[in-house]
Amino acid sequence: MSLSAQQLATIQDVLQDAAQVNVLATLRSALPGLVCSRCDQEDMRGESPYWRGHSYAVFLVDTDAHCWRVVDGPDEASGVVVARLS
Repeated sequence: MSLSAQQLATIQDVLQDAAQVNVLATLRSALPGLVCSRCDQEDMRGESPYWRGHSYAVFLVDTDAHCWRVVDGPDEASGVVVARLS
């Protein structure tokens, strides 16, 4: 599976809207079927985000195996992890 340019643009649009109270629910509603998870910024230390906005960072992940792994590009990704920046 891979993420499309449209999916990535939707993710960025949702996360750039600072008024969003529950961005995960909004993402899941806007992109049904996409695996979306949230974590603390500290949980992703040592990893480079695919995209960083004002309030959030997005990490692309391959969710096909039991253990998820952070990947570099959308061609390898089947989901996203969103971390709120402090």
